[in-house]
Amino acid sequence: METFSSMLLSENKFEIRKEYFEIPWASLRAMVEPSFAERSVINHRDYLTNGQIIASRAINVSDTEVLTATGRLIPYDYLVIATGHADRVPKTKTERLSEFQEENQKIRSANSILIVGGGPTGVELAGEIAVDYPDKKVTLVHTGSRLLEFIGPKAASKTLNWLKSRRVEVILEQSVSLNNISDGSKTYQTSEGGTFEADCHFLCTGKRLGSAWLKETVLENSMDVNGRLMVDENLRVKGRKNIFAIGDITNIPDQNYKYS
Repeated sequence: METFSSMLLSENKFEIRKEYFEIPWASLRAMVEPSFAERSVINHRDYLTNGQIIASRAINVSDTEVLTATGRLIPYDYLVIATGHADRVPKTKTERLSEFQEENQKIRSANSILIVGGGPTGVELAGEIAVDYPDKKVTLVHTGSRLLEFIGPKAASKTLNWLKSRRVEVILEQSVSLNNISDGSKTYQTSEGGTFEADCHFLCTGKRLGSAWLKETVLENSMDVNGRLMVDENLRVKGRKNIFAIGDITNIPDQNYKYS
């Protein structure tokens, strides 16, 4: 889930950190095919026509107001928190589209590409590159014993076999040190002492939750040990009547994948 905080307020105000919505499951495709990004990055003003958009960062919340980084107090009747995972992203749509172009240039100009992380993001990116650029050498390194550990072993095995059929090299139960490594560096070293060459790399490991700002607010006791907001079946935050949370910021268990 992308970082997106929205506040449903008494005057239909929405507090956000960037000026657009990005369809998350289209982002990796947009890296490989930048023209795809035009359809997956949408300015908030294009669909939130009956409200006020405030581009800022929330730093505190009380029982009645949200405080922004610019010092503005925004009163609310109902509050929806959807801050997902913390991620550095451009503020404007134009900047985000330029970023996709840069990432695509990085892929196109490389003969060999390293992907670190064998979760959904790493696997999908490896697949996108392998399909569109079959002549490039793609290496995926993952610390786990198998890919996509949140799904059943049968599905994970099929994923591994498919990647191998596309000539993606998959290295399991190892990590890669990226300290002092920048794009253009050629040699990478694994935790087992092995080395291999790559023209560039993409880090596709987990990101921290976007909940640090809540730890010293009225919602501090509504968070679990992992920093997620505890919600009921209606997505209402524990102990609150008019505060709701959605997305990765909540403690709702991940989807129970049955395919094993």
